[in-house]
Amino acid sequence: MEDVIGKIHSVETLGTVDGPGIRYVIFLQGCALKCKYCHNRDTWNTNTGTNMSVSELVEKIQKYEEYIKFSHGGVTATGGEPLLQSKFLISLFTELKKLNFHTALDTSRYVPTNR
Repeated sequence: MEDVIGKIHSVETLGTVDGPGIRYVIFLQGCALKCKYCHNRDTWNTNTGTNMSVSELVEKIQKYEEYIKFSHGGVTATGGEPLLQSKFLISLFTELKKLNFHTALDTSRYVPTNR
């Protein structure tokens, strides 16, 4: 497995509104849309955020595995726009699926065409 690096804005370890059950919610950094009524404006800048590898993030998520799986929850990627970091997202979800985590994606479906 290639350990892809992503830019993470923040996480919510025991979220209850971004999918079924208890969720580990990952707010990825960066969004090009800049919607007028966005409630996550601090995630827009693509040059900020904390660099984190897939393996680092999976290790952090696994600390909450008992709570997540007991509640039939999972992991939700949101942002910003998570599809701006599609390589990271694919690698992360692939690893989480190997560990039987439910995954969800909160996206505007914005995909840049120049990447």
